[in-house]
Amino acid sequence: MSRSKALSLILFGLLILPFGVFCRAENIFAQSGAANAALSGTVKSSGGKLLEGVGVSARNAGETFTTTVYTDPAGRYFFPPLSAGQYKIWAQSVGFEMTSAQVELASAGKKQVELTLLNFPDFQKQFSGTEWAESLPEDTPDDRRMKTVFINNCSGCHEVSFLLQNKFDAAGWGKIINLMQTMQSIGYAIPGATADASIHAYKPELAEYLGRVRGPGTSALTLRPLPRPTGEAAQIVITEYDLPRPGETDWVMKHNGADWSEGTPSRYDGRAAHDVAIDAGGAVWFADDATPGRTLGKLDPRTGRVADYKLADAQNNAEVSHALVFDRKGNIWFSNGTTGSPTMFDPETGKFSRFPRPEGFPFSGDFIALDSKGNVWSPHREGAYKLDPITGKYTNYAVGPAKANYDLTADQDDNVWVSQPGGNRMAHIDAKAGKVDTLLLDPAAPQGFEITEEDRNISANLWLTPNTATPLEKGPRRSATDRETNTVWVCEFFADRLAKIDPRTRKVIEYPLSHRFSQPYAATVDNNHRVWITMLNSDRVARFDPATETFTEFQLPTRGTEIRHIQVDNSTNPPTVWLPYDRTNKIARIQFRTSPGTP
Repeated sequence: MSRSKALSLILFGLLILPFGVFCRAENIFAQSGAANAALSGTVKSSGGKLLEGVGVSARNAGETFTTTVYTDPAGRYFFPPLSAGQYKIWAQSVGFEMTSAQVELASAGKKQVELTLLNFPDFQKQFSGTEWAESLPEDTPDDRRMKTVFINNCSGCHEVSFLLQNKFDAAGWGKIINLMQTMQSIGYAIPGATADASIHAYKPELAEYLGRVRGPGTSALTLRPLPRPTGEAAQIVITEYDLPRPGETDWVMKHNGADWSEGTPSRYDGRAAHDVAIDAGGAVWFADDATPGRTLGKLDPRTGRVADYKLADAQNNAEVSHALVFDRKGNIWFSNGTTGSPTMFDPETGKFSRFPRPEGFPFSGDFIALDSKGNVWSPHREGAYKLDPITGKYTNYAVGPAKANYDLTADQDDNVWVSQPGGNRMAHIDAKAGKVDTLLLDPAAPQGFEITEEDRNISANLWLTPNTATPLEKGPRRSATDRETNTVWVCEFFADRLAKIDPRTRKVIEYPLSHRFSQPYAATVDNNHRVWITMLNSDRVARFDPATETFTEFQLPTRGTEIRHIQVDNSTNPPTVWLPYDRTNKIARIQFRTSPGTP
């Protein structure tokens, strides 16, 4: 066994913590005094007011990543030390035009750049999906109900900003709904596909509603931008890495959400990284279920370079990956969307190993998890199965009739919880006893409107998916376990809540997010027991502190992020957060300043 393999065994011995928690004691974000910053300045309005919480971005012409910081209460910004080169600097915030400057930075030089933002009257395209949703009318019970029906059925795969930045009459929206009811989340409609039951049932109401609130006439919206970041939410440094295509190292997505005035970009070129995992050396591995020629990718955060790894199928196409996780030996396990079976990759040798499912076992190509014994778990349409990687033995667990089985996580006792977002349920698998049961969540409570008979009939009788729902569904999506406290955390996608489950007592406590229509998607837990949450509709991430039962939101510099996964690197202090942007072909790193005024 090599020395690095032996070290990996030690590092993975404590599975209650994420991979790499003891790997690197230093913080890769260099802390230094404000006086030593290479680039700093202020941001003010055209009237001379200094602006807090404005994102200021810098990009070296010779690099493939962008660094963003936020202004403090005095309108000042400070960048961490930057490499020498020709930089584009720009600042933007909702309601203001982007302003930019070109700056030459010498290796030991310092620059101060003062930026002025002009008012931007037509700022709707700068909105995140949450801001668009907040701006929809809700003066009547019918408007409030249809807003929820719209959000629950038209944003399961993408932000509503992509839709609402356009205007159509009812007939035009009807044609879009006709397309979307057979559209796959991967971006195309399969000829002859059965229409999504929920979208199809709500189609007449949705077309009329959208034609009224986003038709060609006078806008019915009352624009409600979210507040700019303040306090701790502005004390962050975000690095966004562009992901090239295999064989095209200079390729950069042109419309990638960096300029908010362009609106939310198309996903056609942007889809790439789905999940991320951090290795002992700080490299970021990512699953890719869309890019031709790449099964897995490895990002070097210091250089921005990406190495591609391909597992070829019979036609020499790259098999696709969706989710990934490190095992205790340092191998990567990923859900294989081509074969439907878990696949292993050894980063040291570059070798892929297949573990074919037994005949008759259902396809499983979406999510993957490990229990404390190293068993590999994957959900499928009928439940979930467990793979013993040493013997290659599969064990299937049928959870009974379900509208959908989604993500899964193992608790402290190695019992497995499977999210069922097409309803209000979590399946529970006691692997030791071989028993399967269900935890029922209370139906979602409508806000300011009554559930109709149509809503009840659709919920009870039609096949709902993770992406479509009535106002009754909470839609538990991706989950995470804090094994030290034996707590299961679940994102309730449609209900805009974070659920806390005690696996032994079955007690459920739900915490409403800071803003409605944010759509919490995935969660992870850091070594301080704080829960980090991606919000598909928001272009922000949230952190929940169980000790204070409070949320803090952190704004991202890109529009159209649509993040499906989040990972925390606990080896740094404070922890570092990693995010794959699923729509805009980037991976982002959030680092935290230890005190105000430090670059």
